[in-house]
Amino acid sequence: MEIGSIYEIDPAWAEEERAGIPQEPCLEETKKYGKKHCSYTASGREAIALALKSLERSRPEIRKKCLLPAYMCDTVFFPFRRAGWEIYFYHVNTELAASEEELSGLIGQVRPGLLFIHPYYGVDTWKPMRPLLLEWKRQGICIMEDVTQSYYLEGAGIEADYVVGSLRKWYAVPDGGFVAADGQLFDGEAEGAEEYAGLRLAVLTEKWRYLYGQENPEKRRERKEEYLRRNRELEEELDRFAGIRRLSGQASRILRETDETGAKERRSANYRYLYGKLCGNTQFEPMLKESPFPAEEGKGEAGAETGRNQTAPLYFALYVKEREELQSFLREHDIYAPVLWPIGAENGSCLSVEEKEIYAHMLALPMDQRYGKEEMQRIAEVMGEYERRKTTERGKVRQGTVPVQLRDGHAGQIVGIRADANETVAMGHIMRCITIAKELVRKGSRVIFFTADEYACHWLEQEGMEMVCLHSQWDDMEREIPLLRKELARTGCRKLVVDSYEASAKYLDKLRDLCKLIYIDDCFAENYPVDMLINYNAYHVRFPYAETYRGKTELLLGTRYVPLREEFKNGGENLWQGRSDAEAGRNLPHILLSSGGGDVYDALTGILHEAVKDGELCHAVFHVVVGRFNNNKERLERLAAAHPGIRLHYEVSRMAELMSVCDGAVSAAGTMLFELSAMAVPTVFFVSADNQQYDSEFFAVQDRMLFAGDVRTDRQGCMKRVCTGLKRILHDGGLRRHMKKELRKVADGRGAERIAEAVLRL
Repeated sequence: MEIGSIYEIDPAWAEEERAGIPQEPCLEETKKYGKKHCSYTASGREAIALALKSLERSRPEIRKKCLLPAYMCDTVFFPFRRAGWEIYFYHVNTELAASEEELSGLIGQVRPGLLFIHPYYGVDTWKPMRPLLLEWKRQGICIMEDVTQSYYLEGAGIEADYVVGSLRKWYAVPDGGFVAADGQLFDGEAEGAEEYAGLRLAVLTEKWRYLYGQENPEKRRERKEEYLRRNRELEEELDRFAGIRRLSGQASRILRETDETGAKERRSANYRYLYGKLCGNTQFEPMLKESPFPAEEGKGEAGAETGRNQTAPLYFALYVKEREELQSFLREHDIYAPVLWPIGAENGSCLSVEEKEIYAHMLALPMDQRYGKEEMQRIAEVMGEYERRKTTERGKVRQGTVPVQLRDGHAGQIVGIRADANETVAMGHIMRCITIAKELVRKGSRVIFFTADEYACHWLEQEGMEMVCLHSQWDDMEREIPLLRKELARTGCRKLVVDSYEASAKYLDKLRDLCKLIYIDDCFAENYPVDMLINYNAYHVRFPYAETYRGKTELLLGTRYVPLREEFKNGGENLWQGRSDAEAGRNLPHILLSSGGGDVYDALTGILHEAVKDGELCHAVFHVVVGRFNNNKERLERLAAAHPGIRLHYEVSRMAELMSVCDGAVSAAGTMLFELSAMAVPTVFFVSADNQQYDSEFFAVQDRMLFAGDVRTDRQGCMKRVCTGLKRILHDGGLRRHMKKELRKVADGRGAERIAEAVLRL
C-alpha cells in the first residue's frame, strides 16, 4: 500500500445522503487560540485574504507593509500582493528560528503594519520571542500567525490578532481553511465553494478507488495518472483564484464528524516512533534536532499514550544530504515524501545562505492519521536500507549525525585568506581569520594565509597555519595585485577571504577572474564586486546591503556570524575554577582590561591610573591583557610593580578562562565585546577607532553594556566614565543580572562554523 500523497475519501461516504443543510463546524482545536470569532474558508490562503480584508476594514489607517519569513510557501504571498500590501522578508536559520536582532532592526526601518509568523513542523519555533510579540503589538503592529504546519500546537496563536491555517492539509476534506480573531471578521460577501469542492471530492474518491479497487495494474496506473493530473489542475486553479469562498457543505460535513483528538494522538505516536528511529544517521537527520518530548516522559509506545505536550506536526521534516536521490528511493518503495516548498518568485532573490540550505535539503515524511505503527515501521525500514546502502558505498559507516550544512565535496578545497596585523592594524582581523581558518581545516580544506609582511607570522605558526608573505605594503594593496595573482594561481586557491580596510573595489575586481571572493566588511564604504560579503556586527542594519547587492552577492549579516573561537562555545568549557582562597575570603572583585593588540591611545594605563586612585576600585584585581604590539608595556609593568592587584597577561591563548574568573570587564569596542557577550561578563566599553563607532548603538542599548565614550576625543572623561561604570556593575546586582541575561542573547559561539560552511558551499 502507498504511503503519502493526497488524501482519499470512500466513494460510499461521499454519495451517502444526509438530511438538512450542513452547519459550519466548530472545531475544538480552533478554540485553544482564545479568539471570539472564527470563520471557515475554502483554503488557507483565502483565510489570509479574509484576515487582511477584516484588518483593513477595522483599521483603515494601518500601514500596508508586512514582514514575512523568507522560508515560506509562495502561495502565502499571493493574498498580500492582491490586497496591495508591500512585502518585506525576515530570515530564519536552519533551526527555523528568527533573529530578534534582525526583526527589531527591520521593524525600526520598515515600520510595518503587520508581522506574519509561522511555527514550523509542530514545534513552537517562536517560543523564545513570544513576549516580544506583545511589545510589538503595543507599538501598533498587527500579528498574524499561520498554524498550517502546527495546527495542534498548544500555546500557539495566543498573542496573535489573527490565526490562520489550512484544514485541507490536515484532514480528508475537499477544501478547508480557517481564520480566528478577536475582532470582527467580514465574511458576509464570501461566495460558496461547492463547485470547487465537488471537483476535488471526485479526485479524492478516485484516489480511494485506486488504492482499494480490484483493477489490473495497467488500469490502476491510468487511474492514478488521471487523478494526479486533475489534482494539479485544481491546485493551479486555486493559485489563480483571487476571491474568498466559504467552506463547502461537503467539507463541513466531514469536519463535523472528524475525531480531532484521535487524529492528534495518532500523529503524535507516529512522530514519536519516527523520531526514535531516524536520529543518528549520516545521510539524513531531523530538521528540529532536539527531542520535542520532555525528558520525564515515558519512552516508546507507552510514552506516546502518557506523554505531555505531544508534538503532532503536519509532516516529519528531515534534512537530507542527497534529497532527490532519497526521494526517488522512497518512491520506489511506494512512499511519497514531498518537498516544502519550491522557491517562489517573491522570495527567491533574497534568501540567506541558511534558507537556501533549507530549501535545498528539506524533505517531509508522511505521518498523518491515516497511518499507524505498521506504516511507520515500513518508512523506518526503507530509510534504514537507504542509510546502509549509502554508507556501504562510502566504505564505512561514519559515526554520529551530519549537520545539514556539511556536504560532500568540501575536502580538498583550497581557500586563501588575505589579512594583516601590525602596530596599526588591530589584531582582531588576523585572529578572526584564524578562527574561520580552523573551521575550514576541520571540514577538510587546506587554508593558506597571504600577508603583506611577517608581523602576523608568530600567531599563524603558533596556530599551525600555512602562510605566504607577499613582502608588500599593507596600506597600498593595489600594488601587490600581480604578486598575489601569481601566488593564488601557484597554490591553486579558488576561493579567497579578504579582511582588510585597505582592500578597494578595484583591488577585488582584479582578482575576480581567478577565484571566488569573500569580503569581511565592517563599514559599508563601497559596493564590493564579491561573491560573498560578511558583516557580523549588529549595526549592519544601518546599511542597505540587500538593496545594494540585489541578490548578486551572498550576504552573511548579523551576530549569528560572529567568528568566535571554539573556546567560547556554550559559554566556555573547562574553565578556571575560581580565585585563590585568600582572594575569595576578601571577596575581591576581578576585572578584565583589554584595548586591542596595539592600544594605540594608551587606554589601559589611563584606566589603571584612575582606578588605583579610586577608593573603591583600588582594592580590585585587574587582569590586564597586554597585546603583542602594545608600545606601553613598560608603563604597565611599572604600575603592576607598584600595585599588587594589577596582573599583566601576555599572549593570552585561553581568553574564555580569563574572562570566566572576572566579575566585570573594560574593553575597546570590537570582536572582544562579542567574546565577553558569549561569556556573559558585564562590561564597560569605549571607542578607539572609526569602525567601532556604531557598536555603541547596539551594545549600549538598554544597558546591555555601559558605554564610556571615545578615548580619542575625550580621554579624561572616558577614563572617569569607565570607573563610574565599573562601580555600577560591582554594586548593582540587578544590573549585573540584567546584563548577563541580555549578553547571552548576542552570540552563541558558532559564527565561524557558519561562515566556513557558507564559504565551502559557495
